[in-house]
This record gives sequence, structure tokens and C-alpha cells, in this order.
Amino acid sequence: MLTEERVRQEPPAEERVRREPRQEWLVPDFWQRAIFVGVGTAIWVTGFMLMLSVLLVFIGLPLFFFGLAMTEAGLKGWR
Repeated sequence: MLTEERVRQEPPAEERVRREPRQEWLVPDFWQRAIFVGVGTAIWVTGFMLMLSVLLVFIGLPLFFFGLAMTEAGLKGWR
């Protein structure tokens, strides 16, 4: 008797709403990480370009490693 009432209360299969999985690129964490990786990449590329000139190598070397560390920290857990 209880199962008959439950069957009557449930909507038919075609009337049920199918939930779509959430798209990964809409997650706010994705955008924060993408911006963090982009800034890190810009810093290490700038540091690398500064290292190409011999006079600015002392400025470029720390920027290069700092930018690489930022990029790696943003990509951690991505793989």
C-alpha cells in the first residue's frame, strides 16, 4: 500500500528534470587561478628578459624565480 502511494506521488520519468553537471570554466576558483598564473608568467618572462642584459641580471634573476614560483603555485592541483 505504501509503495503504491509513493509511485503515485513521483512524477513520470519524462517529467523529471535532468540536472546538467556544472561547467568547469564557470567556477570562480578557476578564474582566480588563471589570473594568478598569468601574472606569474608575466613576471618570470620579464625577469628572463632583464637577465638577457648583463647589467640588469641582479634584478631579473629574483623576478624570474619569483614568477616561476607563482606560476607553479597557481598550477598546483591542476594536474
